[in-house]
Amino acid sequence: MKMYSQDPGSYDRLGAAYIQKSRETGDAAYHELAKQALGQALDLVCDGPAAASATMHMALVYMGEHRFEDALTWAQNALALGAGDAAPWAIVVDALTDMGEYDKALAYCEKLRDPAGPEDPRSGLAYERATRLSYLRFIRGDAQGASELMRSAVKMALASRLPPENIAWSECQLAEELYKTGELKNAEAAYQDALAVYPGYYRALAGLAAVREAQTRYAEAIELYQKALAVVPYPIYVAALGDVYARVGRPAEAKKQYDLVEFIGRLSAINKVLYNRELALFYADHDLKLEEGLRLARKELEVRHDIYTWDALAWSLYKSGQLREAADAMTKAMRQGTKDPMLFFHAGMIYDRLGQSDKAREYLGRALSTNPHFHIFYAERATRTLLEGLRSQRLEVRSQKSADRQK
Repeated sequence: MKMYSQDPGSYDRLGAAYIQKSRETGDAAYHELAKQALGQALDLVCDGPAAASATMHMALVYMGEHRFEDALTWAQNALALGAGDAAPWAIVVDALTDMGEYDKALAYCEKLRDPAGPEDPRSGLAYERATRLSYLRFIRGDAQGASELMRSAVKMALASRLPPENIAWSECQLAEELYKTGELKNAEAAYQDALAVYPGYYRALAGLAAVREAQTRYAEAIELYQKALAVVPYPIYVAALGDVYARVGRPAEAKKQYDLVEFIGRLSAINKVLYNRELALFYADHDLKLEEGLRLARKELEVRHDIYTWDALAWSLYKSGQLREAADAMTKAMRQGTKDPMLFFHAGMIYDRLGQSDKAREYLGRALSTNPHFHIFYAERATRTLLEGLRSQRLEVRSQKSADRQK
């Protein structure tokens, strides 16, 4: 950089490299380094088409920091600089998606096309559009259409010779969609493909661990989570490892992992922003610090209005005994028709507690029919709650018949 201290392009490329490094390592500290480099680029050229790339990359940094409104503003600014590059529309779509503006996000996906002429399927824009449409289709309840689009996105990533991490990320997105709908073999294959492209990829290792959980191959799941955590200590992976330890009767080791979840979530200022939703769900799932978990869920909702934040709030409210408010939040979480077994399970448990037996049976049944192995503990709990509901219903029927005979 000393040789090119007045070259904005060099600073822009350095910032982009830091962003990619953050993707590969999961280390949020690279966001700050990226901001410094991109700030230097924009100090040297702050207007006109030459500033568009650094402005777009700054939007990416803010997305990584969950500053969605800032990301949206910077992406829009990049488009306004007149470089003719449609790539910032991808960030616009991402920001709107996290803000729960699904209709707008879907509409803006169509902007991810080359305005100059016919589309090359190997172009980055085709890939960017396909990945986002896939996620939005999943949110809208079209799980099959989502996985088909994601498969095409993987092919585009390979044809475009994207960096290995980007290709592996695409495989993991496909695998996650397949896992949620119970296609364990296909999900496993996609995670294995990700590891073949990018060995040691933490997302693929953790995803494969979740598949091994579902297959009750717990020793392998533990080993895979440990490998993922050796790369990136994500709280959600730490909690999952703790759950496996709890499942196999190793409570002391489970507690160590649970304690570590909170430590990581509070380790730095940026972690306190990035992991609010994860911590809220962790507290609710493990009946810990329920008041704090509810506060974190509400705090997340201040900046993120997507269905999964509403779900986290609903589950936190349920665990705090605020059932009517939980049902209202769950209705918002379910408003898009998403076929996610965890959403169905949360809805079913909320309605069961409210005494709305028909709705409880419907949603718990949908959770299990979507993926019978959707969670290491909750799949069994859903089954047990359904059976208890059926027994209660039969007892009520018998009691009513007995009362009728005595009349």
